[in-house]
Amino acid sequence: MNLLRSFRSIPSRFRSAAGTSVVAPRLFPATGFTTIPASEKLEEENWPWYTPESFYPVRIGEVVHSEYQVLYKLGYGTTATIWMCRDLHHNEYVCMKSMVCNFPSVDREIKAYETLAKEGKTNTSTGKRYVRQALDHFQLRHGDHNYHFLVHEPLGVTLDVFLDIAGGRFPMDYVKDFATDMLRALEFIHSSNVVHADLQAKNILLRIEDKTVLREGEEEEIKFPSPRKITGQSAIFAMKELPGSVHRWIGLKSVPVLCDFGEARTGKNTYTEFIQPAVYRAPEVFLQLPWNTSVDIWNLGCMLWRFLSGRHLFSRKKGQDEQAADKLQLARMAVLLGRPPEALLADSGPRALEFFNEDGSAKIDVSAETLESLLASSLEGAKKPVTVEESEAFLAFIRRTLAWADQQRPSASELLNDPWITSS
Repeated sequence: MNLLRSFRSIPSRFRSAAGTSVVAPRLFPATGFTTIPASEKLEEENWPWYTPESFYPVRIGEVVHSEYQVLYKLGYGTTATIWMCRDLHHNEYVCMKSMVCNFPSVDREIKAYETLAKEGKTNTSTGKRYVRQALDHFQLRHGDHNYHFLVHEPLGVTLDVFLDIAGGRFPMDYVKDFATDMLRALEFIHSSNVVHADLQAKNILLRIEDKTVLREGEEEEIKFPSPRKITGQSAIFAMKELPGSVHRWIGLKSVPVLCDFGEARTGKNTYTEFIQPAVYRAPEVFLQLPWNTSVDIWNLGCMLWRFLSGRHLFSRKKGQDEQAADKLQLARMAVLLGRPPEALLADSGPRALEFFNEDGSAKIDVSAETLESLLASSLEGAKKPVTVEESEAFLAFIRRTLAWADQQRPSASELLNDPWITSS
């Protein structure tokens, strides 16, 4: 049984009425578009590892898997190209993810969605609303390779886009609402024994305020076909600019949704791989100790600090030697959070001695600061003032998420009852 297919049976506002007949595909222009020269690289071709076999040659207008008509290209990344499609069997818009060939993240993501689908059949947690689900999964053969596809509900802009629009930081009330939503999301995925392992703004999307913009995008593609580059080996299309004003994409309905499970781990209690964006990386990962779902809690705490203050708590300089940057980051942790527990360093063994002396002090000196002083200085330019009580409650919450030892970090469920979260 395809567990992802089971989501078709879940009632949703995105489902069309029962008994709707299959919709005929639309005709898309065969002329009138800009043809990109073969010598010019376009979008995913710019990845240094790209070959014509890296991605399935999706074409606008084609019907994929006898069900999904491709309408326009939404984007691309290191692991997939993203397409807006119409599900002809349900007469609705869907987002199709055409995944890169033979890459480890593909199997991880599919396994994570299968696990979440299975858990979602019986789990009544509200957290499901804040986690992207897979509506379908299928494979297509092209040349000598098999290519995986995932189908999702369409979502809007990424949180990093919204962060830019907001001027690089969010007000306290939004940060608290966001924290609550993400804790619910983590509560659900952790109850499914899934670790996301890559929480960052670009992996969180917002629900669309006004879904009529999707229709406008379809009509624009017919009137103004996207530039493309078609060769005997591949088909590359330019992304479509999002139609409509920003207020039609971001509004009261735009709750955050946790997406992109390509780095997720499932099925085990602990792991040892190197994970997470460096600025959000938990200490046990640096120290090469087994880690678990609590790395997501550390990651969330660092991300909330970034959203409120406008700065990374553990920033790193571009181009800096990675080993030197790691030492500086662990030293800064020790200054802001106190020295790491002796037991943690003992468990890490020789690895810990790369960062810390025998007495637990950091091997390099960093400026003496406190979380209180950093937050106060960063909030001086905030548009909406933050009260002393709000700052203290936020800092107490952050300290709980940033405990050195993973056993000391509360679970997502426990943090949902934290005074900062529950206060009005």
